[in-house]
Amino acid sequence: MSVPLMVGVAAGTLLLGVPVLVASNAVVAGARAANAADAGALAAADALLGRAAAVDVGPCELAAEVAVLHGAAVARCELDEAALDARVRVTVQLGVISVSREARAGPPNLNVVNSRRRGASA
Repeated sequence: MSVPLMVGVAAGTLLLGVPVLVASNAVVAGARAANAADAGALAAADALLGRAAAVDVGPCELAAEVAVLHGAAVARCELDEAALDARVRVTVQLGVISVSREARAGPPNLNVVNSRRRGASA
């Protein structure tokens, strides 16, 4: 095999391989962010409902601690104490890629649940 042909093959492999690696990194970061947002929202909702045992911090602080354990940082935490609802937005930084995901946790919206039950029984 000639040297120019080998150099061309190596360059082509790099040109095709690097975007694939960057895209797969983005998928991993998105999955990590989604998991961290879900876990953080659940922890905040549990703390808001008083179900988080032996916790001396507030719901948003607990969500931040859980997010850090998942390799993320909380960008926003909103609590609706009337609806017992927690919404958490987290950001994951993986190399040059930054991905954000949001999750909600709390009791189900009873109006939606009841309307679906009525629709299913009709």
